[in-house]
Amino acid sequence: MKFRTISRLIYLRRARHRGGHGIHSPFLFRLITAVIEDKQQYPEYQRHKDKRIQTLRMLTTCTDPSLSIIYNRFNINSSKPKKLLKKTEFPARFTKLIFRLIREFKPASVFHYGPSLGVNLSLIALATRDIPVSLICNDPEYNLLTENLRKDPQYSNIVSINESQEPSIPAPFTIINYPHDPQNSRKMIQKCIAQPCSDGILIIRGIHESKEMYNLWKELIANIIVRVSIDQFEIGIAMFRKGLQKEDFIHRF
Repeated sequence: MKFRTISRLIYLRRARHRGGHGIHSPFLFRLITAVIEDKQQYPEYQRHKDKRIQTLRMLTTCTDPSLSIIYNRFNINSSKPKKLLKKTEFPARFTKLIFRLIREFKPASVFHYGPSLGVNLSLIALATRDIPVSLICNDPEYNLLTENLRKDPQYSNIVSINESQEPSIPAPFTIINYPHDPQNSRKMIQKCIAQPCSDGILIIRGIHESKEMYNLWKELIANIIVRVSIDQFEIGIAMFRKGLQKEDFIHRF
């Protein structure tokens, strides 16, 4: 917690480029101003909010032993479902950002590494119905809890698989949701850079959560295959897009 607090203060002092200020690349200027900072209230946002309420209700009433295992894993009392949701899911504004990025770049597929209770996935799946969204998580407890989500016809493009079933072709859009697990985060990052997608986008949650996670982020953006990186404190965005000048931004979001 101390590292995160200090890191937050440093981030706030260094963060800039809001409104595209200081960015000369037309591609990046548009990305910042028209996509990342887009204030439009898409109708899918309300469904995302409804899903969050529904999930909180499920966490409050569910008696499945799988849920108790998850609470214990995070050392959270079962009377605090909001705390569990916060541990597992992205903050809402960053899930909405991912939604906008998927709508903008229209990747052929999306890989989501790490746990989810379905709140993030619901909005990601709605970004473009034709894009398969693969939840890759070797966690049977979480898989059981998201089973109803995958049965819902409006989220029919969500597929849950384990790592042994993972396609050999890298996804052009990858999300890593292991903010409290540097070891797993490193493993997934290494997968992405071993076979980088030429125009790939990699999103990592929790890059300032600990010294280990921050070091992972710094190692990643130093790699030549990462052409542009955007540090937004809660998440890091790494872009492998060829033709871009190598630049690293700390963006106040």
